[in-house]
Amino acid sequence: MAALPIISAALLLFGLVTLLDGCGGSPAVRYYALADSERAVATTAAVPGPGVVIGPVSVPERVDRPAMVRLEDGAQVAVADGHRWAAPIKAELAGRVARAVMRETGWSQVVSAPQASLAAPRFSVPIDVTGLETLGFETVALEAVWSIRDGPTMVAQGRFAASEPIPGNDFSGVATAHARLADALARAIAARLPGR
Repeated sequence: MAALPIISAALLLFGLVTLLDGCGGSPAVRYYALADSERAVATTAAVPGPGVVIGPVSVPERVDRPAMVRLEDGAQVAVADGHRWAAPIKAELAGRVARAVMRETGWSQVVSAPQASLAAPRFSVPIDVTGLETLGFETVALEAVWSIRDGPTMVAQGRFAASEPIPGNDFSGVATAHARLADALARAIAARLPGR
């Protein structure tokens, strides 16, 4: 009978040691968002305007993952498992573009897909990101094609290509460069929205 408590105590001790060993070796994971700065959030839309849904947004499979992906030495892909997007990068881009279009137009009914708040949005803006490359800690390049649709009718379309330097040469700077490119894409889209 005395052997059972000794075995139970040994198993409990083994479990605790294993748990502590697993906790001590894992580095902290950092999460990044394409959030607006405080100054940008303070700007509020003044008029309802037509309902606009930004998205869906598609991105190349190579970057469609939780971890940040960079190209090093021109061709080597480095996946930074310890530095991840807070949400899928396509959702981060759609949200940032939607907020920037809202600021550019002054319209309050601009949301990102998928959405549930607009019963009958007037415009939808699907975006296909054809290239999204983070080159080391130097630049981020974004290429995309987009269209503005009024129901089934395409009313405008465009192609966007730009790059942005990475400030600070770190992963926070990578997120900042992505956000600046999303804002530039939003300006191009907002300029073509009917009724501006």
